[in-house]
Amino acid sequence: MKELDLKLRQLIATACKYPPQSLERQQVLAKVYLLVIKSGKLWKERTSYYNDALQEMWEYCCQHPEEYNPDINTVIVWLDDELKKRLRRMRDGKNRQLRRFLIAKPTEEGVTNNPIDDIASPDIQPAMEIWRKTILWVQQDPDKRLRNICFRKRPEINAQALILRRLPPDIPSWQTIAAEFNLNPKETQDLPKFYNRKCLPLLREFGLSQGYIDKSAIVSNSAKLPNNKCHE
Repeated sequence: MKELDLKLRQLIATACKYPPQSLERQQVLAKVYLLVIKSGKLWKERTSYYNDALQEMWEYCCQHPEEYNPDINTVIVWLDDELKKRLRRMRDGKNRQLRRFLIAKPTEEGVTNNPIDDIASPDIQPAMEIWRKTILWVQQDPDKRLRNICFRKRPEINAQALILRRLPPDIPSWQTIAAEFNLNPKETQDLPKFYNRKCLPLLREFGLSQGYIDKSAIVSNSAKLPNNKCHE
């Protein structure tokens, strides 16, 4: 490790001698990249956004090698710190996105989010744990409520199927979902209304039971929870 760090420090110092964007600097930084990757010493975690954070870290550090201070950390620790900053930011972003989603205020056109200040502290539950438990609840549907809430008496378009498609991070548009189920224009227009009235209350109820949202964050005029049979 000492030998590796010494080599990396030398390469960083050499890169800083060349002008930004110069070919010489890029060639030296490429050596840094290869040595670090080969060492396998970088921080790793199994998250869906790890590779995005890793790419951002490399782009930033290769653009700002002058920020490395050899008197404070090793090169690997410097890279790790920058990587973890980006992982935290992405994790917090997903946390906020999911919390906004859980207390979304229904409208005729779609969903309008309440202020994030109404939500419980984001430090209470890590974003991925909230997401994992929510996905698991929807998939398992322990009391079969979600599967029994159907759109236009079509059992395949049920609350379970719709909530799974509308959970972060990759949320398709209502037009995309409607096309998937071959809905006509009128049905396409009514689908988000059905979701807001029949599906979101169940999702909010789960979020409330798990402590992901505060009671005060639930809008006073939210729809009543649907009963267990297909309708619309």
